[in-house]
Amino acid sequence: MAGIYIHIPFCKTKCHYCDFYKTTDFGAKTDFVSALKQEIEWRKNELQQEEIASIYFGGGTPSVLKIEEISSILHHLSNCFSVADDVEITLEANPDDLTPEFLEGVKNTPVNRLSIGTQSFHDADLKSMNRRHNSQQALASIQAARDAGIQNISIDLIYGLPNQTLADWKDNVLKAVALDVQHISAYHLTYHEGTVFYEYLKTGKIKELPDELSFDQFKLLLSELKKAGFEQYEISNFARNQRYSRHNKAYWERKKYLGFGPSAHSFDHKSRRWNVSSLRKYLQAIDEKGPFWETEVLSAQDQYNDYMITSLRTKWGISLNYLQTNFASKYVSHFQDEAEKYLESKHLYLEDGIYRLSDEGLFISDKIMEELFYME
Repeated sequence: MAGIYIHIPFCKTKCHYCDFYKTTDFGAKTDFVSALKQEIEWRKNELQQEEIASIYFGGGTPSVLKIEEISSILHHLSNCFSVADDVEITLEANPDDLTPEFLEGVKNTPVNRLSIGTQSFHDADLKSMNRRHNSQQALASIQAARDAGIQNISIDLIYGLPNQTLADWKDNVLKAVALDVQHISAYHLTYHEGTVFYEYLKTGKIKELPDELSFDQFKLLLSELKKAGFEQYEISNFARNQRYSRHNKAYWERKKYLGFGPSAHSFDHKSRRWNVSSLRKYLQAIDEKGPFWETEVLSAQDQYNDYMITSLRTKWGISLNYLQTNFASKYVSHFQDEAEKYLESKHLYLEDGIYRLSDEGLFISDKIMEELFYME
């Protein structure tokens, strides 16, 4: 089973925290959809008829597409690939795009999962992030999606925002829980170079939240979502009744996926490929039938490090048997040596041959992964 990712590079405005490739110029949107379908056509044999279990529209803002454009892309995919009958098709959406008319249109496409970019239910937070919607639209959009009959809804939240108190964050989490959604993704704010927030931080216009408060917000998140029946299956992702994001779960399980559109990535176990992060260059290359991607062949060390960073993030953890079967002894020995001190400190625990992060380990997961990496 494999996955497909579609990168829609258009946004009406640019959020202050986002470093994904996007443009606010919609002039080439029609040309983009045509080029996207051409790329799909060219690459239809890359998976050798392996069945597609998930399709994910990300961005950018996929909900700026017309319903007809979404349907056309999905129809083209179904003509070019073997798509599973129970395929999960996710559309990322901004709350202000989810009008009753748009939602009714979505219901008439094969899309069966919405990922709504809520980020916060506080107007001050939303304004600081340069989000287009307000708190009322955030709440109303989720209810409207449920009213439209969409039964698989995920929402995104961000914590660790400048000036965000623990009480503010608790209010966000409790409001999310009360909406009875199936999935919540909660990410700590990262100051990516090139973003507005990064520049604000460097010039002193904003201050990074103290680590202690960030940890308190994370602990509150874990506690409240567990009480509400959510299972943490990845550091930042929580699901009720095992309604995991099938697409993201496939990333962490290192399954094959194809990425279409500017800046989209692909993975086939042995190599990674990424498309040019420029709509203009992408369209030009498609028109001229020229290369619009780069490829990296993964060494054994790359594959080992990939396994560390993807598997340790999840509740399924790192399998000693998998390591011993798929990697040279030097990688296995390095892993066991580095993992031992975290077993002793109880940041990791070992059960039935599987290494997993403890609750304490979650707080320092980046440090643990860094030390588990093999570097020559």
